[in-house]
Amino acid sequence: WHTGLFNCWDDIGTYCMSCCCPCMVYGQNRQRLDHLQDTDTVDPEHGGSGCGADCCMHLALNVMCGFGWVLQLGQRATLRARYHIDGSPVNDCLTAFFCTPCELTQESRELSEEE
Repeated sequence: WHTGLFNCWDDIGTYCMSCCCPCMVYGQNRQRLDHLQDTDTVDPEHGGSGCGADCCMHLALNVMCGFGWVLQLGQRATLRARYHIDGSPVNDCLTAFFCTPCELTQESRELSEEE
């Protein structure tokens, strides 16, 4: 990772949004990553509003059973593979569960490095 997990304060806007509306930051990150993977170009909407299907799924899982963080596991693994970042599924799980806002901010910042 280009930034540490707890360097989330360096991007206070994304961090605050991740604390209040993690589903929206997840949706934005997902859209940005999908666009990069599909077209190998930067998403012109920079993730848009984040209120798409991915956001709704994250929100629904959070509201129904508190498991929105589970969706972040696959996204984190995809980012690690794309950027050749060391890590493990266990670390991804612990990070997503215990540090959701910092984890989402770190992913957003990693995507910004390529963009």
